[in-house]
Amino acid sequence: MSLHALPVELLLSISEHIPSGALPALALTCSRLCPVAQRVLYRHLSASAWSRNLDVVALLARKPHIARHVRSFYIAIDSLAPVFRPFYSILAKALHNMSELQSLHLLVDSSVSWVLRHASAPHAYPSLVHFTCTFPFDDNVVCFLQKTPSLLELEVDSIPTMLARTPPIPSLPETSIPHLEQFIGSSRAATLIVPGRPVKSIHFNGTSLAEDDIPLLACSSVPVLVLAAVTNSSPVAFLQLLHRHLPHLAYLRVMSTQSLFQPPTPVFYEQVANILASFAELNAFELSGMHWRSQRKPDNESKWVWQSSPLSSTTHPDDDLLFETDIFFAY
Repeated sequence: MSLHALPVELLLSISEHIPSGALPALALTCSRLCPVAQRVLYRHLSASAWSRNLDVVALLARKPHIARHVRSFYIAIDSLAPVFRPFYSILAKALHNMSELQSLHLLVDSSVSWVLRHASAPHAYPSLVHFTCTFPFDDNVVCFLQKTPSLLELEVDSIPTMLARTPPIPSLPETSIPHLEQFIGSSRAATLIVPGRPVKSIHFNGTSLAEDDIPLLACSSVPVLVLAAVTNSSPVAFLQLLHRHLPHLAYLRVMSTQSLFQPPTPVFYEQVANILASFAELNAFELSGMHWRSQRKPDNESKWVWQSSPLSSTTHPDDDLLFETDIFFAY
């Protein structure tokens, strides 16, 4: 049987084992193998100014039949090597053609979120599950999110704005991104996105989480299991509030700006350890760079005790926890 007589599915399977550098040559052999090689060659794309391959954006804009093969697309444009506005119009057209995307990273000028509105009109992205962008959470982002019914992971509004007045945050329809599980971004966007959706992992970038916002995070339709946040509040008060509203946390990282340059006291360690012990499902905790470990209490294996790592440049993860010392507290 000749190669040309093989089913397309088998040819595609063979092409997936060919080195990426040889795929362009395979595409040039004959019309039968060209679309098969293109499907593998353009499946995962990464473009950037320093890679000198931004021309692929124009190719995807000109040839929709190739753009439909793209499953993951990553583009990064450094502020030190900016592009002209017409390039973003081409990018919008390319995104419009990549209707089968599963993962999308747009690390570009934060002021060109309009490319999302142009890209998503009028069709949807039914297969997109991961979306990361440098855009603020604005009307253009909302318009795009309404076309991503399968989205599971979202990063948006991660860059702090330098504007004197923060623009009002738009509303997001309740039916949008109904399956979202992970959010990375600002607290102002989280308070709108998390409630009513099955978000179980939340990471805040750049902005502080206010105490008044924590009850809104608890409005997730499933228990929040992972949280990474910065707070201006007292760590003890902040942890108490987290326990009240998010008692099912399994992984917690907190960076507190309060008393940043003052060494922690034994009383502080004791208070933190007591609160951590009240989280029944907590497995890992970090506070302002201090890693805390836990183990079962010797006289009561149903309870866990928590202690901070030593404040030194070297750690020994296999060491046993040190009870009744001036550095460690566990309750």
